[in-house]
Amino acid sequence: MVTRDRRRAATLAEIKAAARRLLVSGGTSAVGLRAVARELGLTPPALYRYFPSHEALIGALVTDLYDELTTALMDLAGADDGDLGAKLYLLANGLRDWALAHPAEFGLVFGTAVPNPEGDEHEVTPGHQAAMRFGGLFKELVAQIWHQKPFQHPADEQLGTVLVEQLTAESEHFHGMPAGAIYLSLNYWTRLYGLICMEVFGQLHWVLPDAAAYFEAQLYEIGQALGLDCPEPG
Repeated sequence: MVTRDRRRAATLAEIKAAARRLLVSGGTSAVGLRAVARELGLTPPALYRYFPSHEALIGALVTDLYDELTTALMDLAGADDGDLGAKLYLLANGLRDWALAHPAEFGLVFGTAVPNPEGDEHEVTPGHQAAMRFGGLFKELVAQIWHQKPFQHPADEQLGTVLVEQLTAESEHFHGMPAGAIYLSLNYWTRLYGLICMEVFGQLHWVLPDAAAYFEAQLYEIGQALGLDCPEPG
């Protein structure tokens, strides 16, 4: 039984590795069950015993990639000495570095919707759990920053009732941060994430042949707004 389980685990790993190779060489559209079967010298029915659908294969690949990225960022974050500014710098640059080194994987992971398990038709999936582990790195960091030294943020009346209600519902996941502080944190996250997306997908070449300096300047500006001592742009 143990040998059978190990053999199955090894085959699953081979299938996902083949799917990733196809992703890198041909994009998301190249990752089909038949294409993966051909890559491994399997028949499609043999592959179906491991992944019953294209969605199941993509979901498993996305889960693995999220976990790979999260592990890489955790290793980086563990290298700092407790300085939250340095930690923000390491995590943000680590995400950018991974995205630039793995553009196809980045496109798949962040271009695949994560179902909301609170919806009636969805359940918590491994992909959702992996996404939450990734997001938790940044939630934990911003909560640490807030509790160490609360930063200025918009008042509830500036944000409107609908937005405040949504943000307040997430307060527990941000360790009790108020709606305005979560709002600013989300602003800064989408700002950095959006910049990474534009760079990865070649949308900044018209003005910035190398966007690294711009990214560092943006990161420094955000760190200053959060009251952190971030490395100054080089």
